[in-house]
Amino acid sequence: MQYNQPSGMKPPGWHAAAALVLVLIGSLRIISTYRVFNHTIDEPDNLAAGMEYLSTGRYLYEDVHPPLARVFAAVGPFLAGERFHPGPEAYSEGYRILGQGAHYDRVLALGRAGILPFFWAVSLVVYLWARRAGGPAAALAATLLITTTPPVLALAGIINTDAALGAMVPAAALGSLYWAERPSRARSLGLGLLIGLACVSKFSALPFLAVSWALMAACGLLMTGRTVAGFAKEAWSRRRSVAVVMAIAVLVVWVAYGFTFARVGFLNVRLPAPRFFSGIHAVWVHSRLGHPAYLWDKRSTRGFWYYFPAVLALKTPLGLVALVFASFRRAFQPQRPGQAMALAFAAGVLLASMAGHINLGVRYILPAYAGLCVAGGCAAAVARGWFLKVAAAAFLVWHVASGGLQHPDYLAYTNEIAGNHPERFVADSDLDWGQDMKRLAQFLHEQGAVSITFTPFNRTYPMPLTLLPGASGAPSPGWNAVSVTIWKVFGFPSWADRMPEQRRIGKSILLWYFPS
Repeated sequence: MQYNQPSGMKPPGWHAAAALVLVLIGSLRIISTYRVFNHTIDEPDNLAAGMEYLSTGRYLYEDVHPPLARVFAAVGPFLAGERFHPGPEAYSEGYRILGQGAHYDRVLALGRAGILPFFWAVSLVVYLWARRAGGPAAALAATLLITTTPPVLALAGIINTDAALGAMVPAAALGSLYWAERPSRARSLGLGLLIGLACVSKFSALPFLAVSWALMAACGLLMTGRTVAGFAKEAWSRRRSVAVVMAIAVLVVWVAYGFTFARVGFLNVRLPAPRFFSGIHAVWVHSRLGHPAYLWDKRSTRGFWYYFPAVLALKTPLGLVALVFASFRRAFQPQRPGQAMALAFAAGVLLASMAGHINLGVRYILPAYAGLCVAGGCAAAVARGWFLKVAAAAFLVWHVASGGLQHPDYLAYTNEIAGNHPERFVADSDLDWGQDMKRLAQFLHEQGAVSITFTPFNRTYPMPLTLLPGASGAPSPGWNAVSVTIWKVFGFPSWADRMPEQRRIGKSILLWYFPS
C-alpha cells in the first residue's frame, strides 16, 4: 500500500487560509442550530454517560457505545457545574442534567459544542488527504465539500457518537497511508493513537477499518503491479512497526476505559477494558436480532441489504455525487494513488455497513463522506478545458446551494430525488429524530392551543400542553400531530396514510386541525 506524495507540491499558501475560513463558516452554521432544535432522542443518554465518566471516573451507564464523544460532550456542562447523580433509573439522568427553560438551552448548547472538535478534525483530515492526492486546489475544493455536506453539519451539531466516528476512522485511514509510505517510530505511534481513538469513538470503526484497509491494499497492488507475495514479504519486514501500532492502539483503548480490568461475561475471561468487549458483543447481538427500519415506503424488522447505498444517494447533495462519478475518470492512474485510496476507503465503509441489520440512518456511514469529498475535490481541481471547468464549478455551487437552502434542517436534509415528500423515502434519524418538538410547542403556543392529539417519537421533551393519545383509524377533533418516524416505521396512525397534510413543523412533524 505504498503511497507517494505528488511531485512539485507547493506550500499551502492562501489555499490553507481559505480552507480555514471555510471551516470557520461551517462551524458558525453548526452553532446557529443549537437553540433551534430540542434534544434528539439519544442526546440525554450520551450526555449522562459522559457526565458519569467525568464525575465518578467510571463508565457503567451502558456499554453499547464507547466513551470518546460522550466525554467530549460532557466537558462543557461539567465545567459549568453539572455533575452525575446516580439514581434508580439511570436513563433519566440526562434529562435531569438538561433541566428546563434557559438552563436547558444553555446545557444543551454546551454539550453540543463538545462535538464541534470532531468537525474540525474531519475537515483537517480531508484537507491533508486531498492535498497529498491532488495539490492545494484539490485540498481547498475538498474542504469546501466536507464543510458544506448537510449530514456532516447535522451530526457535528448534536450530542452523538457518529461525528467522532466520522472523524477518527478517516484519520486512522489517512494515518495508515502516511505510515505505509515510511513506517518511522513517530508515524507508528501516531497511527496507533488514531486507531485507538477510532475504536473508542464507535464499535463500527473496527469493521470499517478492516474492510477499508483490505480494499486500499488491493487498490495499491493493482495500481503498482506488485504481487501479493511481495506485499506479504514487505508486511512481514515491518512486523515490529506493526506491533508498536497495535500496542499503542490497545493502550489507548485501555486508557479510555480508565485502566479497568475485569471478567468479560460472554468470553468467561478477565481482560483489560472489559466494557469495550462487552459493548462489541452487545452491538453484535443487536445486529443479529435486527432493528425496525423503513426505506422507500417499505418496513422491515431486519433492515434492507441495500439500505446504506440508498440513503447515501438520498442524503448526499447531487453536486457531490456528480463530482464523485467524475473522479473515476482519472482516479486509478498510478500518479494519483491518493484519490483512488479515498474511493477505496469510502467503498470499504459502505460494504462493511451492508453486512449489518441496524438500518437507522446515514449517520452510521458518516466516515464515507471524507473519502467522497477527497475524490470530489480532486475531480474538481483537475478539470481541464472550459467545459469541464464550468461543469466542475457548477457541481460545487449545486452542492453548496442544495444544503444551504435547507438551513438549519441539516439533519432532515434530502436531495432533489426525494422532492417535497422525503417521508416517502426515509424516516428515523434521516428525517425525524425527535428534533422538532420545540418548534411544535412554539407554534401551538402562538395558536393558543392547550392540548394536542400526538404520539411523539421523542417522548422525553417536556411539552407545555396536554398530549392526548388518539386512535389509529381516525383523527380527533382539534389539533393532531404525527411523527414521521412513528407513522412510517411503526404505522401509527393509519389515518395519516389517506389524509392530505395541512401543515409541516420543520420536516419531521405533520400537523392538522379538525373543527369539532
